[in-house]
Amino acid sequence: MTPPSDDSAAAARALEKQERLARVYDAEVEPVFGQRFAELVLGAVEARPAARVVEVGCATGALTAELARRFDARSRVSAIDDAPFVAQARARVGGDPRVTFTVGPRSPLAAPDASADVAVSNLAAAEGAEPSEAVRELARVLAPGGQAIVTTALRGSWAEFLDIYRDVLLENGTPEGVAALDRHVAAMPDGAAALAWLEGAGLTDVELTVRRWEILFKSAREFFFAPLVELGPLSRWKRIAGRGEDMQDVFFFTKEAIDTYFRGRAFPITIVGAVVRGRKPRAP
Repeated sequence: MTPPSDDSAAAARALEKQERLARVYDAEVEPVFGQRFAELVLGAVEARPAARVVEVGCATGALTAELARRFDARSRVSAIDDAPFVAQARARVGGDPRVTFTVGPRSPLAAPDASADVAVSNLAAAEGAEPSEAVRELARVLAPGGQAIVTTALRGSWAEFLDIYRDVLLENGTPEGVAALDRHVAAMPDGAAALAWLEGAGLTDVELTVRRWEILFKSAREFFFAPLVELGPLSRWKRIAGRGEDMQDVFFFTKEAIDTYFRGRAFPITIVGAVVRGRKPRAP
C-alpha cells in the first residue's frame, strides 16, 4: 500500500481541523449568535409558493432547515458553503428532497442569472472582504420581483469590550494601536452602509430592521476563550495591539480591566443585529 504523500496528509489534517471547527460552531456559536440573526431572516422572508430559494453561507444548516419548513412542498432550497459546514448541514436537514447543498465560494456564486425567487445570506455576505460585491451576486441570481435578505452585525456591537480595549491601548499601547482600533470601529457597517449594499446592487423597496441583545460572560477569561470570540473577531483585535510581548501585555491589562470593572457581576456584550431586505425590480 502506497503511503500518503505529505501534501495529502496535510490536506487531511486541514480538513479534520475544519470539521472540528464546524462542530464547535454548531454547538457553541450558532445558539448565541447565528440563531439570533437567523430569526431576523425568518421574520423578513416571504414564503411564496413554489419558490426557488438560495441560501449563501448555510453554516451548519440551522437556518436551512427552518427555511425548508417555511416553504411549501413545491419549493426548492439550494444552500452553499464550505465542505465541512455542508457536511454538518446535510446531516441536520436529514435528506429532505427539496434541499440541495453545494460546496463553493460565496462570491461569485455558481448559479445562473435570475435563477432564484429568494436569496438569503445570514452574516456570510456581510462578513466577507467585499460585502457590496457579495450582495451584487445575490441580486444577480434573483429573478425580477425576487427578494434578497442579508443580516449583519452593525457598529456598536462589542462596544463594551472595544471601549475598555481603547482605554488600555491609550495607557499601555501605542498611538498606532489606538489609530488601528479607531479604523477597525469605523470600518464596521452602520445601517446606512447595509442599506447601500442592496441599493448599490440595484434592488428597490429596501428596508432595514435593527435588534439589540446582550451576551453575558462570567469573566474576562470566559469571554476571551469563548468560541464566539476565538473563532470571530479575536484575531483582528490581536493584530491591532501589535505582535509578541506588546500584544500579550495589552491583552493582559485588558483582561485585568474587565475583571476589575465587572467584579462580582457578569460582563455584558451588546450585539447590534440588522436585517436588510430588498426586491429586484420587474422589467417595465
